[in-house]
Amino acid sequence: MGIAFSLGSISCGFADTSSVTKYRIYDFLIALPLFFCISLGIEVVFPHSLLFVGSLAIVSFALFMLAVLTPRLGAIGFAAILLAIYAMLLHLDGRSVWLVPLWLTGGAMWYIFWQVLAIFFLPNQESKDILSDLYQVLAKKLMLHDQGFVLATDKNQLFIKSAQFRSQIATLSHTLEYRIHQQFCCGEDNAKLQDIYRFLKIAERINEQTRLMYFTSTPLLKQYNPQWLENIHYANQQISQYLAQVSVNNVHHLTLPEIDFKTLRQYQVAEEAQDEAITAHSFINKLDIIYLLLQELKNKATTIAITPQIVSKPIVLTWKWQDIVSKLVSQMTLKSSYFRHALRGTLSLTTGLIVVRSLNLDFGFWTLMTSLLILRPNLSMTWTRLLQRLTGTVCGLIMVGGLLHFQVSTDILPFVFCIAAVLFFHTSARHYGFAVFFVTLFVFAGFSLNGQGDNIMLPRLDNTVLGVFIPLIFVFILTPGWQKKSFPTQLSTTIKGYTDYLISFHLYLANKDPQHIEKLQRHFQDCVVYDTNLFDHWMGYLGEPQRNSQTSEHILLCSRSSNIILRILTQLNENKDKITLNNQIEAEIKSATHSLIQLQQLLQQTLNHTELFKHISKQEQLIYQSFTYIEDEIYRLDNNQLITLLAKEITLFLNAIDHQAQK
Repeated sequence: MGIAFSLGSISCGFADTSSVTKYRIYDFLIALPLFFCISLGIEVVFPHSLLFVGSLAIVSFALFMLAVLTPRLGAIGFAAILLAIYAMLLHLDGRSVWLVPLWLTGGAMWYIFWQVLAIFFLPNQESKDILSDLYQVLAKKLMLHDQGFVLATDKNQLFIKSAQFRSQIATLSHTLEYRIHQQFCCGEDNAKLQDIYRFLKIAERINEQTRLMYFTSTPLLKQYNPQWLENIHYANQQISQYLAQVSVNNVHHLTLPEIDFKTLRQYQVAEEAQDEAITAHSFINKLDIIYLLLQELKNKATTIAITPQIVSKPIVLTWKWQDIVSKLVSQMTLKSSYFRHALRGTLSLTTGLIVVRSLNLDFGFWTLMTSLLILRPNLSMTWTRLLQRLTGTVCGLIMVGGLLHFQVSTDILPFVFCIAAVLFFHTSARHYGFAVFFVTLFVFAGFSLNGQGDNIMLPRLDNTVLGVFIPLIFVFILTPGWQKKSFPTQLSTTIKGYTDYLISFHLYLANKDPQHIEKLQRHFQDCVVYDTNLFDHWMGYLGEPQRNSQTSEHILLCSRSSNIILRILTQLNENKDKITLNNQIEAEIKSATHSLIQLQQLLQQTLNHTELFKHISKQEQLIYQSFTYIEDEIYRLDNNQLITLLAKEITLFLNAIDHQAQK
């Protein structure tokens, strides 16, 4: 019963995805009867193999397709399938069919009980945790940009690490903003929620500053002013350490380090290193802005209003049956990602069940659980999840082997069981490999308390290996979603984002009214998202089982070129109020916009990835030389020169893939 309660709690945790209290209650009211009916159905059909396979196929497909209606229902459907597999694991011939369903549903109620307590005594705790994670990643990113002061830095590696942090920041920021917007939209407005939103907006401004903080000290600067570099490095380190500790609860008790920026700026730089010192002064200026933003965190009086235009309303299911049927029927095609995922999931689970039943595998239903948990919408994500699952399982079994070898007392096992369950919940959304490690310990402790601990090691490994490869086969068969094939489309989307921003930027310079500011900022945020998505394509490509190093370099090259354009746009966006439109600036903006439009048209004609990468390879060295120059010079240029540089960079990239111009 203890194992069943724990598994019911885990399933209910997967179903609990809303940030709005009333919607969480609705979800729990849907999940409880669904969990009971699903687990009862498993107990009823368990002895009948054909009925078992057929009903699993129909029910699992229907539950997967719930995601078409709303994301929250999709999460409940996934949790219900997981609970069905838990019911299979707990089945015992001769036991009452009502017992396991009652235990599993009781576990879900146990989870709900603790969540109700958390809502009253720890309101918005999950949002606070996400915010804390966001500030920790910001601290790591800030420290990364500081490496150039004291270490010889490979700019390619610096870009990759920085982009990885950017991707994490974007995910955390968007997740938190969505949660807060849902709560505001549903009337859950309070001082603490306003404070969390204020922290989020300041984090986004800090992130924008870090985008302009690349620095590599020259040999001259290291030779003549090593102490100055060390002082800047120390100031950055202090701010990073403070950032890593920031949370809504403790910011008023944290002591902000005292940093004398005036002294840092007035440091006597050797005559020979004056030119090289410009980038260091730029770094100090950005650091000073971040320091001022951190001072704002302590200001309780500061509130940030959410404008109605940008609040996204919660996706609520309409209960009109005609609308529900119409929505589901419209997705019944292989072009639909929902349908493909549901089909892959159903085939993986039914195939796994047939294999388990045919071979009569011990603990065979772990195969189904593994297949469900590693299956993702494309090959890259599934392959990465597969590796994490295998690694976590093997490491967990090594630990289990150690516990068996030393014959751990049964008095200790309940503590191992509880600690492993807590750590599983803590890591499941962040580090899947660690979550698998802890759930392996959790399973071992539970079965050991049941007297079966010695029997789980080999079945756990066998069923994990079988469970990871079944869904991989179906992902391969049903449109795997190769990253290199979808990259040209994402590149085209990114270029269109830059085009929209420049058009909006030109309108703003011509009018400079509040209406255009809001539109400009919206386009700028889109540019940031598109650039991050471009890098995520490269990360996704690295996660695929078969990859070509040259293709990887070309995707990374495009990502770096995009990021250079974004950095120039970021600098211009920051200085927009100081720029006055004249004939030269207007001509350069129009030239850059025209080149971007041409580039997008070329990309739409060259959506064949092989052709695109072939043309880029011809100009690879020239592109690298170009943005190496830009990275070194961007801090020395005024706004007019930046716009000119932007036009040149876009034209160069256009020429690199314009195969017609090469003929």
